[in-house]
Amino acid sequence: MNIALLGFGTIGSGVYELINLNKGKFAGNFTDVESRKSSPVITKVLERDASKDLGDTVGKIVTHPSEILEDESIGLVIALMGGMDFEYEMIKECLRAGKHVVTANKAVISEYFQELLTLAEENGVVLRYEASVGGGIPIIGSLKEEMKINRVTEIKGILNGTTNFILSKMTEEGADFGDTLALAQSIGFAEADPTADVEGYDVSRKLSILSSMAYESIIRDEDVYKRGITDIRAADIEMIGSMGYVVKYLGHSMLEEKNVYTTVEPVLFKEASIMSNVNSEFNIISITGDIIGELQFYGKGAGKDATANAVVGDVLYILNIVGEQNLPKPLRLNRKLNKMGTEVFKGKYYLRANLDDKEMLDQVLTAVETVAARKTVIVNDNQVYVVTNAIAANDFNKMAEKLKETVPECFYARIYE
Repeated sequence: MNIALLGFGTIGSGVYELINLNKGKFAGNFTDVESRKSSPVITKVLERDASKDLGDTVGKIVTHPSEILEDESIGLVIALMGGMDFEYEMIKECLRAGKHVVTANKAVISEYFQELLTLAEENGVVLRYEASVGGGIPIIGSLKEEMKINRVTEIKGILNGTTNFILSKMTEEGADFGDTLALAQSIGFAEADPTADVEGYDVSRKLSILSSMAYESIIRDEDVYKRGITDIRAADIEMIGSMGYVVKYLGHSMLEEKNVYTTVEPVLFKEASIMSNVNSEFNIISITGDIIGELQFYGKGAGKDATANAVVGDVLYILNIVGEQNLPKPLRLNRKLNKMGTEVFKGKYYLRANLDDKEMLDQVLTAVETVAARKTVIVNDNQVYVVTNAIAANDFNKMAEKLKETVPECFYARIYE
């Protein structure tokens, strides 16, 4: 079976190195002499720039999708172009053409999960997407295995390397958000347009994929409450640290009977917690089953080698099951669940607001008191810091968003106990 690759960017070139250029042990999986002679290779790469050097003469750059779709020798396609519309159409056409597909595209999978799974089943092929969540962390396969025995009721984790790098650096150096974001961009840890990362869309898509699988129901990106980290300042890092906490960007979903709750937001963890000590581009993902309890998976959530490793792992999985004529049981996502937002989440809250005058201070304290008892209030120059007693996330979020209409310079986060 020949393989085609869509895209020769950072991850695509990493995959090509593993499969075609003998980096790693890919070829060693085909042990007998005959299979090693004909071990699968990437024969075509769809790429706009036909002048790119692939590093060998086995692969050929093509510029038109039909050169892959109409090639019957190609039985597996690796989709790594990124973006939404074109890659979505290509994945659909490949499945319809009877070609297995491996992708790392979280946006496409989270938006069209059920449709693509159905297409794969109808055409007798396999769709794999391990690298769409967690980079090199094998969370998709592990979740599928646990679901054979367990009812999974909770997923939470640090799911984005860019924001974890930013928050880790801010914590280590007491730096401000803007300066740390600029550093992350300068060294390639953040995109020129970082919106998807810092406003929570990247985490939300990953959480929606994991939650859809775990709860056997389609959870879409738009079903997930999300709040970004752009309001956090060096003053918050200092105050939060003095209280014995660390701020992390958490994706969290829970299932209770037929209700599912989802959130992506900054959260404060005790300094000694495992979550607080996951730093830089590393991710951690926790799943809770009714039999096994909580399992945690840790590793690099992004990067060329980590993600390429996950992609090629999916390729090997497909090659093995095709050889055995043993296609996996299709994933069912037809359970009817109520999407309840953040209703189940509860905790104390930290809030910092910048003040212009005493009237603004009164506004902040009055607003907080409408929903929660104040536990601690500190006024320092033109800033007020408030810690509340425990309150439902829904109530505090509504209050804080209304408060920001008149007190725009503020940051708040739930304290995770």
